[in-house]
Amino acid sequence: MNVTTNYGTWNNHGDSGNLTVEASIVDAINGGDSDWQERMESSGALDLIASDYRDAIEDALPAGISIAGNEFIGLHHTDPDYTDEIGDFDIREAIQDVDLWTIIQKHDVDN
Repeated sequence: MNVTTNYGTWNNHGDSGNLTVEASIVDAINGGDSDWQERMESSGALDLIASDYRDAIEDALPAGISIAGNEFIGLHHTDPDYTDEIGDFDIREAIQDVDLWTIIQKHDVDN
């Protein structure tokens, strides 16, 4: 059985100004026209963006660390499957390598 532990929150690793992935996405689009923002929300585009963004973050994480809600969980150092790659992994850097704007553009209601 795997033993897991908390590796921190979205606020710790992803965006210190927001508690959730979704709040970070809303902040990212806040500079846009208010009508466009409303269309993005009412069309379901924000949900699609959040889903794709979470998937991209998950793909950027090594086996043994995952994003669950707004928490990063992973194998505890006492777990037999734990590796140095997990322990040394920089979650913040991995998130920064994910291009949120490309995901936003993919789901932009004006495209």
